[in-house]
Amino acid sequence: MPTAVLKKQSPNGLLTVYLSRRELIVEEGGVVRPIDGVVLTDPDLSAQHEPFKIFALVVLTFRYGREDEEVMGLKFYTEAILHYEQVYPSTSKSPRPLTALQQHLLKKLGPDAHPLTVSVSGHAPHSVGLKPARAYGGSPLGVTYDLKVFPGNRADEKPSKRSLVRLSLRCTHRSPAPFPNPPAAALSRAFVFSTGKLRLEARLDREAYHFDETLQVHISLDNSSNRTVHRVRVSLVQYVNVCMFTNGRFKNIVGLSETEPGHPVRPGSCLSRVFHVKPTVHMRYPVALAIEGGLSSSTVKLSPSTIPALASERNPYGVTVCYEAKVKAFLGVVDRPVCLRLPFRIIEDPPVIEEEEPVPLTEEEEEKESVFPT
Repeated sequence: MPTAVLKKQSPNGLLTVYLSRRELIVEEGGVVRPIDGVVLTDPDLSAQHEPFKIFALVVLTFRYGREDEEVMGLKFYTEAILHYEQVYPSTSKSPRPLTALQQHLLKKLGPDAHPLTVSVSGHAPHSVGLKPARAYGGSPLGVTYDLKVFPGNRADEKPSKRSLVRLSLRCTHRSPAPFPNPPAAALSRAFVFSTGKLRLEARLDREAYHFDETLQVHISLDNSSNRTVHRVRVSLVQYVNVCMFTNGRFKNIVGLSETEPGHPVRPGSCLSRVFHVKPTVHMRYPVALAIEGGLSSSTVKLSPSTIPALASERNPYGVTVCYEAKVKAFLGVVDRPVCLRLPFRIIEDPPVIEEEEPVPLTEEEEEKESVFPT
C-alpha cells in the first residue's frame, strides 16, 4: 500500500517538514516509538541566517485555566521542552540509523534534506483535553504537544513566525491487555429491627471498552428484607485528577440508566436485569470533561483511561483519568442507598504503524489552519 507522509511548510516557504505520523507512542514498559521524518531547506535560507542551523523542539504545554480569564500578565499555563535536537548541522555523536522512510525521502528530495527523529521520555503524560462546562473559545485546556522546527543561531532564541514550522502532536500510551476476569462485586445489607437481608450483585461483561462501545451491567437483586427498593440506577462516572493541584479532583457523569418509575422491588422479591449504558460526552459535568486531546477532530471522544503505573507517579504536568460503573439501589428517605462500584477502562485503537519498505509516496496537501491548528 502507498505510504502517505505529512507535509507542513513555513509561511515564507523556505522550510518544509515531512513526518511519517503525528502520534508519539509509548509502549508498555516506557519504550517510545519515535517519529521519523525529514526537514527540507531552501537554498535561500542560508543567506538569511548565518551561521546556518536548524533546530527542532518538542514542547509540552499544560493549560489549566481559561485564556479569557488571564489578566494583568497572569498566565494559566506552563511549558516544558521534552525534546531538543539540532537537525543541521548534526551534533549527535551516535546518530540514529536512518529508517526506510527517511532513506527514501532523502533520495527523493536531494542534498538540502536532513533527517529528523522526534522522541520524548517514556514518562511523558498522555494527551488529554479538558472541555469546560461554560462555553469557551480560547486555547485548548489540558495537555498538548507541539513540534517546532526553525532556523537560527541558538536554540533558545525566539524564532520568526515566518520561518517557523509548528505541528501539533499527540502522545498516546499503549494500554495493557484487558484482565481475563470481568469486574464483579457483591454486597449484603442487614437492617436494625428487621429480619432478612438485602443482597445486591453486579458485574460487567468485560474490563476494557472502546469509546463508542456499550457497557452491559448485569444486576441481580435479592430482597429478603422488609424494605422496598424504589429504583436501581447505573451511572458511569469519570474521575479526573489534575496532578498539579492538591484539590484538582472532580468527577463527571458520562452515562446513566435506571429502572422505570413505578416498578419497585418489594420485600420477598428479586430483580435480575442487564443494563445497557453507553458512555457519552453529552452528560452533565460541573467543572470540565476529560476528552481525547492532541489533534483537532470533528468527533469529541472521551479521554482513554490513564495507565495505572503513570497514574501513581503524579506528574505535575499530567491529568489522570479513570472510570467506574456505580450501581445504586435506593431504599427510601431513611435508609442509605446500597452502592457497588465496578472499575473499567476506556481504551483507544492503536495507531497503524507501517514497518514495510515504502513504495512511491503520496504527499498530503499543505496543512490548513482549519484542520491542523498552528
